[in-house]
Amino acid sequence: MKQEAVGLFEKIFIIWFRDLTSWIWEEGNVVRKTAIAVFVLGGINVFLLTGSLKDFFRLKEASMYDIPSILYAQTEKGKFEPIAEYYKFSRIPVDIDTLPKEEPSLSPDNRNKVIQCFLSTEDNQFYSHSGIDLKGIARAFVVNLIAGKVKEGASTITQQVARLKFLSIERSIARKAREAWLALLLEMAYPKDKILEVYLNEIPLGHGTIGVGAASRFYFRKELQDVTWGEAAILASLTTRPTQFSPLTNPISSINKVRVVFKKLIENGRMTVTDAEKEYTALMDYYANLNRSPNDSAFSDRLNRFPYVTEYIRKNLLRSIGKDRLYNGGLKIYSTIQIKHQTEAEKAMFPALQAQTLESNQRAFRNIDAFDDNFGAAYEVIADLYDLPEFKFKISRTERTFRSAFQEDLRDTFTTLNFLTGDDSLGDFLDNNYSNQSTQDHLLPVEGSLISIRPNTGYITALVGGSGFRSDNQQIRPFQAFRQPGSAFKPVLYAAAMDFSGKNPDPEKNVTPATLFADSPLQYLMEDGDEWAPENYSSEYSGFILLRKALEQSKNSVAVRVLEQIGLSNIMNTLRGLLQLPGRDIPYNFSVSLGSFEITPYELTRAYAALASGGKTVNPISVLYVENQDGKIIKDFRNEFDESDRKQVISPEAAFLITSMMEDVIRSGTGKAALSYGLSRKAYGKTGTTNNFRDAWFVGYTPELVTSVWFGYDVGTISLGRGMTGGRLAAPVWGRFMARSLDNEPKAEFPWATDLKITKRAICTMSGKLPGGQCRELIEEYFIPSTVPKDICSDHGSQWMSAETSSPSSVRQEKPKQTTAVAKPTTEKIPKPIKKKKKKSVFSGDEDIDY
Repeated sequence: MKQEAVGLFEKIFIIWFRDLTSWIWEEGNVVRKTAIAVFVLGGINVFLLTGSLKDFFRLKEASMYDIPSILYAQTEKGKFEPIAEYYKFSRIPVDIDTLPKEEPSLSPDNRNKVIQCFLSTEDNQFYSHSGIDLKGIARAFVVNLIAGKVKEGASTITQQVARLKFLSIERSIARKAREAWLALLLEMAYPKDKILEVYLNEIPLGHGTIGVGAASRFYFRKELQDVTWGEAAILASLTTRPTQFSPLTNPISSINKVRVVFKKLIENGRMTVTDAEKEYTALMDYYANLNRSPNDSAFSDRLNRFPYVTEYIRKNLLRSIGKDRLYNGGLKIYSTIQIKHQTEAEKAMFPALQAQTLESNQRAFRNIDAFDDNFGAAYEVIADLYDLPEFKFKISRTERTFRSAFQEDLRDTFTTLNFLTGDDSLGDFLDNNYSNQSTQDHLLPVEGSLISIRPNTGYITALVGGSGFRSDNQQIRPFQAFRQPGSAFKPVLYAAAMDFSGKNPDPEKNVTPATLFADSPLQYLMEDGDEWAPENYSSEYSGFILLRKALEQSKNSVAVRVLEQIGLSNIMNTLRGLLQLPGRDIPYNFSVSLGSFEITPYELTRAYAALASGGKTVNPISVLYVENQDGKIIKDFRNEFDESDRKQVISPEAAFLITSMMEDVIRSGTGKAALSYGLSRKAYGKTGTTNNFRDAWFVGYTPELVTSVWFGYDVGTISLGRGMTGGRLAAPVWGRFMARSLDNEPKAEFPWATDLKITKRAICTMSGKLPGGQCRELIEEYFIPSTVPKDICSDHGSQWMSAETSSPSSVRQEKPKQTTAVAKPTTEKIPKPIKKKKKKSVFSGDEDIDY
């Protein structure tokens, strides 16, 4: 037995169909009623196939465009200027009402020349049909039938708008039906001028351009209002197959297609033959002077003043606001980048990296025939004796010679000739050869990093990610290069040690700028039986030395002894707080003191920023906020890094002590080269060099700015060359950047250094203790009050007594004063009544070496 339908829709349809059948077969004209029913059912089926109720609500989207987002940076005056665009395709929306009218003397139609060219080639009856051109469809059908192929299309401009805005490019009857249906709806919803405007702004015209505005700027380097008749004809010629008819890719094909456009203008009565010939002839100058690469695109031609900054911010925004919104939302992105800082950073880094590439002389081995020339004959004998494989190359010497000559001498000539001929096969060969080209000048490039952060706000003001942003070099090294910091880590270690001593004073283990350490060879036996013997770079030692002087001269042995004395477990949490290494930890061994673990330049700079902020962590940001097209803030990054997120990792007093010690590094230590470009304000920093001169660092700050500079190869095992230290390579670049980027900014003081509990005492330079009666050389040093030394110096022998006069007693009787001032410690020696020439120490000389 047949079951009844159970679905609600099925029941309603069956009841309706029964009623319809009854109505047809009732008394009356059965044929007429049947025809009406068939027509109604057919109309419903057609609507269900081609239309949808949603279409009525989507019509408003037709006048909405995907607009590129703009990235802004700050000028010296605090105003924002655009520095980059984000888009998948370049689009510059054009309002056709702003396009100038044409003089009637040249064309009977006074519409703009661009409009006339597109109307003539795409839809000459645009203003007279209702969205579908039935005559055009019939004509195209006959033409294509005679030709035996699709030679002429029948889509009106309105239909093309429907396809561009709502449909795909598939060829099917269903798609064409949908296209016609949507075209009718568009004609009912919008005036003709608006539909034409949407078309001109949506049509793809090749090389990543969407719309006539972007295409005009790309192909002719001018605004749409300024194009000539010939240039307008080029734009109109690109609608069907932009790649095939591109003047850059196939100039010959482009010229032929432009000729067709002028023919259409003549046929439609928009130009005379004389005027068309004149404009066509004038256009030949454009092709004759065309010298751009076929691979050129609107993406590579976009506004992008600082590529490393653009790419770094792009990657961050993709995670927070999404790809579609970033590329198409017309957003305004306001960054923390300072245009002057970024400009000076690139001026300082790029030439220095190029020069260092030449100096390090890491050339790829090119004389591959040397072995064959010198030992080729003898190799056969050696191979027979020792059963060696046959010595051969994969390619012949002739082929190698030709490849070298082609790449260096002939390739550019062939490329220029290809611009004139437009040969596809030759163009593809040249493109592939360029893309597979080895590094310029066959040099392995020295890479580098520079990142600059405001310590009071965390704003990133400058960012350089390497030797140059190219398709094969897009690594953002401040964030992606994990390298050993070497001696640049010592200030972080010493700050943590002095902070611990201030909070946990122990006269036997206190670490202060005046603590005396032995600068002598060390040797440790590891758990696995291996020996570890850290050395100074110079392999020279100075005996006992104060910590301030040890940092100034970058003594490795002292750094190890500091960690040994304070205890790694006592300061590990402080080190973690300063470095903030997400998902990673600091190795638990003494080699940490020498910066043997890997961190990024960004992480090290952030740690220094904490020192420059009085021991409080800094949360760097690169974007302030993002606005939509209506000017409404849709994402405010400033709220994510407010003051409450900052943690006090070390005391302001400990930050003050390490800051004063790093001032000596620049003034008279390994970082003196930082002053070579006339840096006129107080600066504090530290050099860093790793084993075998693989990395060269300089990290430092002023009250206004914290900056790190790193040099090295991407392959961490390659040396920059003997003597290529942080003081020699990175410090001058750092000094140049800081001097020139801050030259117009007023000098500032550390805001946190106004009320510090700091004690200043005179100490003996030989012992680090309070001066005794026989101490000759004294300096004033800063201390956290709980760590002031209590012992009186008694380390001088009787030889000092023989040289004394009555004057030293005045020094001996002087009572040291306590103060809370924050001025820099004086390093001038207290005047002595008698100057006795001292014998040069056998440990002297290390202070003259750059690290």
